Amino acid sequence: MLKALRVPLLWLGVVLVLGSSHFGTNSTGPWIVPALNWLVPWATPRELNGLHHVVRKLLHLTEYAILARLWLQGILAWRRTTVRTAAWAALLICVLCAFLDEAHQSMLPARTGSVGDVMLDCLGALLMLLLLRARYELREPAPIAVPAD
Repeated sequence: MLKALRVPLLWLGVVLVLGSSHFGTNSTGPWIVPALNWLVPWATPRELNGLHHVVRKLLHLTEYAILARLWLQGILAWRRTTVRTAAWAALLICVLCAFLDEAHQSMLPARTGSVGDVMLDCLGALLMLLLLRARYELREPAPIAVPAD
């Protein structure tokens, strides 16, 4: 049972660690801003800080998209269920994780919790699940229509 959920649980742990005070803006800035400066040497310090903010928000989308995919695959491997049911369960897990992560961040001195980040996290998960559901539904054969008499 738990074997199918090992990877989703591991990534859930990674997501929660990324929400710790070790990965706040002040902690990631010293290594992301120089990398951005190397990529965009003509950018002003203000633009680099703005890009740093954008990168951090894109990472929110990405980490929760990955989380949603892993949970969908894990649930489908763990239980015999429909893709639709598994997608709803994966989305619920991602929403709960996003809420708990931001609630935890609101209690840390070096971080701030944000409703906007919860929404961004949920958007990343939702977009991935919509994409995967469409992909799964394309693979499944359509039911044969029986003509009415």
